[in-house]
Amino acid sequence: MSIIPAVLPHSFEEMNEKLSRIEGITSLVQIDLCDGVFGLEKTWLPSGTEIMSIGFEYEFDLMVNDWRLYVNSAIALNAKRVVLHVDHMTDVDIQEAVTLLKEKGVIAGIAVSNDIAIETHVSALRLAKEIDYQSYAQVMGIARIGEQGQEFDETAPERIRALKMQIGDAIVQVDGAMNPENGPKVIEAGATSLVVGSYLFSMGEVATAYGNMQALLQSED
Repeated sequence: MSIIPAVLPHSFEEMNEKLSRIEGITSLVQIDLCDGVFGLEKTWLPSGTEIMSIGFEYEFDLMVNDWRLYVNSAIALNAKRVVLHVDHMTDVDIQEAVTLLKEKGVIAGIAVSNDIAIETHVSALRLAKEIDYQSYAQVMGIARIGEQGQEFDETAPERIRALKMQIGDAIVQVDGAMNPENGPKVIEAGATSLVVGSYLFSMGEVATAYGNMQALLQSED
């Protein structure tokens, strides 16, 4: 069980500033990449030539239409994990993306949005797990993809339960509106990791906010 800080950077400099605020607190961090179309806010988008800060393991959340371009950019930046938003991907796309990631030693996450049937995401996750058993699900805790600071989507726990019912060994993390109020709702439904952005960085002290979230997981052990 883990808390994963999320950075939605509008520039490479902003990303590094936020990374400096969580240095020494945790190693795994999610970097949100949005193209301003699929992911609503336009963020910094890598060329693949940047040098990332050392001391972190990176998960890139690809809220983009051109998944091929940014999968390769993430690989070039030594991604440990990559979250794929599969709503507009075909089965062939999913197989191609997960196969490429596995060949490069990168674990694939399958994002579970709330605006299409859960069965679509179940199918995508099954395809991914056939290629790489380490693949996991990222259930979205908000309605609009790629925009921090939204209210919690109260249907998220139901989608977690539906996912776990159909894929019993699915590893589930939740991204969006994660804070001490909403975290327990998704943990109770079966989530084991929480991706936290606005709550961490809007607090005066990131370490205190991180500790508050970590306490939620410890209370469930």
